[in-house]
Amino acid sequence: MATAGNAGSAQEAPRTLPPKHPEQVRAERAVLAAAALFALTGLMLQWWRLQVLTASYDQGIFLQAIWSGLHGHPFESTLSSQLSTNVIHAGEPPAVGYHRLGQHFTPVLLLWVPLVGLLGIWALPLVQVGLMTAAGLVLHLIARKRLEDPWLAAFLACSFFGANAVIGPTWGNFTDLAQLPLAVLLLWYGLQRRLWWLLALAAVAVPMIREDTGVLLVGVSLWILVRQRQRWPLALALAALGLGWVLLVTNVLMPLFSDDNSRRFMVENFGQYIGDADQASSLEVLLKALRQPLVVLRELIWPPGETLRYLLAQGLPLMLVPLISLDSWLLMGMPLMGLLLAQGANNPLSINLRYALLVVPGLFAGAIEWWGRHPKAFAHRRLRRVWAGCIVLSLLLTLLANPNRSLSFLIPDSVDPWVYSSPALQWSHGASARELLRQIPKGASVAATTTLIPHLAQRPVLIRFPNGVIYRDRQGDNRAVDWIAIDLDWLRRYGVAFPRDREALENSLEALGSLPEPYGVRAFADGVVLLQRNQPDLQPARGQLQELMSSIQLQLDRQPE
Repeated sequence: MATAGNAGSAQEAPRTLPPKHPEQVRAERAVLAAAALFALTGLMLQWWRLQVLTASYDQGIFLQAIWSGLHGHPFESTLSSQLSTNVIHAGEPPAVGYHRLGQHFTPVLLLWVPLVGLLGIWALPLVQVGLMTAAGLVLHLIARKRLEDPWLAAFLACSFFGANAVIGPTWGNFTDLAQLPLAVLLLWYGLQRRLWWLLALAAVAVPMIREDTGVLLVGVSLWILVRQRQRWPLALALAALGLGWVLLVTNVLMPLFSDDNSRRFMVENFGQYIGDADQASSLEVLLKALRQPLVVLRELIWPPGETLRYLLAQGLPLMLVPLISLDSWLLMGMPLMGLLLAQGANNPLSINLRYALLVVPGLFAGAIEWWGRHPKAFAHRRLRRVWAGCIVLSLLLTLLANPNRSLSFLIPDSVDPWVYSSPALQWSHGASARELLRQIPKGASVAATTTLIPHLAQRPVLIRFPNGVIYRDRQGDNRAVDWIAIDLDWLRRYGVAFPRDREALENSLEALGSLPEPYGVRAFADGVVLLQRNQPDLQPARGQLQELMSSIQLQLDRQPE
């Protein structure tokens, strides 16, 4: 007979979960291995990019804007000011005190202020790679709950980690949109599992990532109206939150900081709808576009080849399933339409740029839903082989594209003309440049060429050279920067193949000959020069600079336009 004490012990014994099926264990290990490889590769390449000066302007903008929050001036950035309409259109110098919120409304970035204070330049690469890795793991969690076959869920997760639209932006400069896939997928998980607290938290976070990300909530609401009509009040609430926030931010809040959204970004990205107007609000652009349905239709499909290539590249790691999935089209349709209707200097349909992340969450969530309705198709071994081949092909095409010059140590940046720098050369040059930059005091005002900017961004005043060396201080007075840092070697190497680098090289030589105040050459190493205001030249640095400038001018004279 059992004693009372034994009976009590039996009642208190914890219940154990049933053991996992061996296939489920193997599938989960495969996903964890893919996630670990994705994270490790991403972190290593981000570290390499900073060491060899492949990270560039946007990396510096975000670092400066977040770093400013540590000193009581959140979102202030002279680098962003240099892109403002006051500088570009009115010819004013970039200003201290300019708030980036007038260009992009990104309050969620405040989350990373403490991490930047702790890790400095290394914080944002860690955030970007970490967020994208976490998004893939949440996607796998959603797929596991939705699908019975553990290997089907694993294939979907591995497709995410092998997608060009995921890898390209992750390996590039930091972007606020790196926060988007995780936030949307957490919202989707909360919606599927009826975790209302998670759904509400994510629904608030998504539009806070950037002024236009609220449109993804509209996509979720459309899906609910089609697939779960009984939950129409939730659909209307999400649509009202997403669309209402976009209109409120772009028409009311952002103009409080600057006119950049109406005078620059709306005109540059959607000028085809507003004619000769020099400014327009987002609401005005929307109303004018609705009055021009033929123009809208043309923009949606033209050029057809580029649009088709983009859709194929997005769908390739998923075996093109999203292209036949109503769920994917409902969820990704709104942000995709925004990209198709836009124009601009940065091609919104580039699979390696940050804009691709607007489409990724809906694309993959819709694919999960499609497989939930067609699970038997995965039973065919030939189909699994084809899918695995699609993931491998996506990876191969991504590597060959050398996204954001992250693999320039392996792949030439240009074949004709030939532009390739060996890893040893890149490392040596980066080390020389970083050593020179240590001579600049913390807090000193600096003008620097693009590739040096991330290493100098943790200061109140930093502007891009050769665009200028004058800035406006908090009192409204114009001042010249204390230091100028120029990487002529980088521009010379890439200028032979890339017009933008050649133009920057030519402008740098011209600007060096017409500085508004006297600057002395203080250091020179491996084609990188450091100048200080109102200081004498140091030899042999001055002679080395003159010799390099003469050599570059001869190269430019011989090189065809």
